Amino acid sequence: MDWSNFIYFPVLKTKDAELRAISSVDKVSREKILPIYEITKSRITKKNSLGDIVKRLDQIRGIQNGLPFILDVATDPKQTNSQIESILSPDDGYRFWREWLEAHDDLSIVPVIHINLEDDEDLDEAQSFVRAVAHKYPKMALRLPTGLEEEEYSEILDPIVSVLGESKLYVLIDDGCIRDIVKKSSIGAVAQSYQSTFEIIAEMDDSENWLEKVVCISGSFPQQVKNEGVGDEYGDFDIFEHGLYLQLKKNRPDLQFGDYASININQTEMRGGTFVPRIDFCTDSKFFYYRKRRESGSYIWCAKKVIADSDFVDNGTWGDDEINSAAIGSPSGISPSFWISVRACNYMTRRVKILSA
Repeated sequence: MDWSNFIYFPVLKTKDAELRAISSVDKVSREKILPIYEITKSRITKKNSLGDIVKRLDQIRGIQNGLPFILDVATDPKQTNSQIESILSPDDGYRFWREWLEAHDDLSIVPVIHINLEDDEDLDEAQSFVRAVAHKYPKMALRLPTGLEEEEYSEILDPIVSVLGESKLYVLIDDGCIRDIVKKSSIGAVAQSYQSTFEIIAEMDDSENWLEKVVCISGSFPQQVKNEGVGDEYGDFDIFEHGLYLQLKKNRPDLQFGDYASININQTEMRGGTFVPRIDFCTDSKFFYYRKRRESGSYIWCAKKVIADSDFVDNGTWGDDEINSAAIGSPSGISPSFWISVRACNYMTRRVKILSA
């Protein structure tokens, strides 16, 4: 497999909206995407009272269809269950994580190495995990924030690298949502933080032999779009991930890029009667939205506004097809989750196009 083909690394929770979105991206674009799946509990039903995470892996199996993916687990308490808590336990070299990976060894998984400095201060358990599994995986991944001192990065990476063997490491630099930070300082300040971290990691001893790629990950989609777009029925706001990319792209191909696929990082559950129907679309650098207070035909109204907007370009994606279908009076879905999928599908397709240029 030519791992250099992968140019985009979206972080996707294994919830219905994200899985529907990535499964709807066209095959050519999908072959350039190495998704980072964060396992969440599945939808709780009478027959699935715990939200069994195996169901989520079965969905990923069908979506990836043999393509590799990075596998992590969600740490948000709202998205976890007892299975996920066991996976995150460092006991016995992350035994539950090892067993879970072994049970799915038919999949092309790039496993994330979990770091728990509270319960595994010396990283003995993390090192034990890597030593036990590295020979099975050509690539592994480690997720770190920006802003640590050089010594702190070394204290984390050195024990991991020492037992990697022939496996190579994706280092995912992830600062989560950058919207508030950018608004308080500047995109340049955020870029400098990522740049400094990239330089520290890339210049570590023998990195050419153990480092696969450094991946810059960030998100900026707001929780309330009308607060950013300053309009109830219509508005727009900047995609700060794109600004960060423009600041850092001089480092390519050594630095790769990922984001949260236009999904707000701190997701909230929509309850009946609490949402305003909305359709979003994007250019390279901006998101646009149309909203209509709930009444019959709200999504149809939004879709008509979108396709009439001079900033909207139909790229022939599944998401664009759904907008066009709604505009002629036949929306396939009338839930926020469905239209999040439309937005995320279009966004990911556009990011692949930008990163392919």
